[in-house]
Amino acid sequence: MSDWHFLVDRDDYRTTRVVEFAPAPLDEGEVRLRVDAFGFTANNITYAAAGDMIGYWTFFPAPDPGDEVNWGRVPVWGFADVVESRSDGVNEGERLFGYLPMSTELVILPTHVSTRSLADGAAHRSALPPVYNTYERCSAAPGYRADLEAEQMLYRPLFFTSFLIDDFLADNAFFGAGTVVLGSASSKTAFGTAHLLRGRKGVTVVGLTSPGNVAFVEGLGCYDQVVTYDDLASLPSGPAVLVDMSGNAAVVRAVHEHYGDDLTHSAIVGITHWEDRLGSLDPMPGPAQTLFFAPSQIEKRREEWGPGVLEAKLGEAWGPFIEQVSGWIEIQHGHGVDAVGDVYVEMLENRTRPDTAHVLHP
Repeated sequence: MSDWHFLVDRDDYRTTRVVEFAPAPLDEGEVRLRVDAFGFTANNITYAAAGDMIGYWTFFPAPDPGDEVNWGRVPVWGFADVVESRSDGVNEGERLFGYLPMSTELVILPTHVSTRSLADGAAHRSALPPVYNTYERCSAAPGYRADLEAEQMLYRPLFFTSFLIDDFLADNAFFGAGTVVLGSASSKTAFGTAHLLRGRKGVTVVGLTSPGNVAFVEGLGCYDQVVTYDDLASLPSGPAVLVDMSGNAAVVRAVHEHYGDDLTHSAIVGITHWEDRLGSLDPMPGPAQTLFFAPSQIEKRREEWGPGVLEAKLGEAWGPFIEQVSGWIEIQHGHGVDAVGDVYVEMLENRTRPDTAHVLHP
């Protein structure tokens, strides 16, 4: 199979389809990218679960295979090579890092072309957050290392979210709380956040996890305390903030009921437990849950700090994190559309071990 799109039923994530296609000729100004590799984590399941609410399905519209299913393409982060260009300033052979579809290729319309990056100016992406439309040019990207491409695909987009969560909480003086409770503590976004929060004074970082993941989470060394979902009574007392990565309705309700009015802020970041999402919940004690939307904090800081400062601060934090995380996770590589389908189902059903991560090569 040469060229294909991996499609997901937007109304039933377990239903998938692979559609083959023949590449179409480029229009003037367009560039054809060959997708070389992408990371696939629980975060990508969140992209599907929040696809209509936030617009993730809009980035890469699915082709119409001629049936009545509402198909979509789940976005991923990865590397692609320019294999054909009709755009001045973008050359064949260039390697880019950014937001990609689960497909063998992507055609973009480069705009805002600079030495370090370019953006996709396709009309359907014009109203979407710029952070998702920007592609780094690896030849000039600060901090790019060919030997760390797998780590970059798997960790950096999530670590950027971790960085923004840490910054958001500090920016709001932790909402008056002395404890930050991170749900789904074994997830990459959670332990990236914990790694950063440990550098803050006066904050206790607690990781919530399942009994089977306790050893892994404790071994990370970035949580002050690890608590299992069935032992919430051992959570620290006093004002606390909840940052949840899973969207597990029962767990979130239990934490709200445990803290009551002592819970000063409750944020949802991920919906990896997509079948237990929070929409069906009755009102809970404590604050209403709010969605943490990373692009909002990005725009706030860029406006306050000026050009390039946010990226510089992220770069300073990224180096120490990647050094610490290098031995935590075994990275497994899969090749071809069958591997893509297998890993997608594994992740959808939450069967991936916390000490395992997947890089896929279409």
